[in-house]
Amino acid sequence: MRRRFLLFGFGACISLFFLSLGPENRLKETFYAYIDYFDIDKRVISHLINDSTIFSSLSECQLVYYNIAKQDLLLVLDGGKVNFDLSEEHGKPCQYFVIENVVDGNNLSVKFELCYYNDKRVEVVSFTNNNEKEVCNF
Repeated sequence: MRRRFLLFGFGACISLFFLSLGPENRLKETFYAYIDYFDIDKRVISHLINDSTIFSSLSECQLVYYNIAKQDLLLVLDGGKVNFDLSEEHGKPCQYFVIENVVDGNNLSVKFELCYYNDKRVEVVSFTNNNEKEVCNF
């Protein structure tokens, strides 16, 4: 019994060694994927990352006012946190999520609209920069 356990352990160590070799460390990626599975912030943000994100007229006005590029504003999704107190995650037909993060020294709080069930689109509704009062209110 002891000998079988040692052989099994030796085989497991060899397989772990081969999985961790190479430029694509599959063992590391799989381990991080299992850990991140229960992180609700990363699950929400994974739905918000979209190549065809659209911007509302209010957010377009705010981008011009603060002189921020669209790509820089979307950097809020990289490592951002979801503020569930300000979000409406049970909204019908669309959900609203507020993502907060520091980008280039600015405390950004961006409100996204996620219409996942109807037409699967993501829209930047508005944002605040450094906790200032909202600008471009129509």
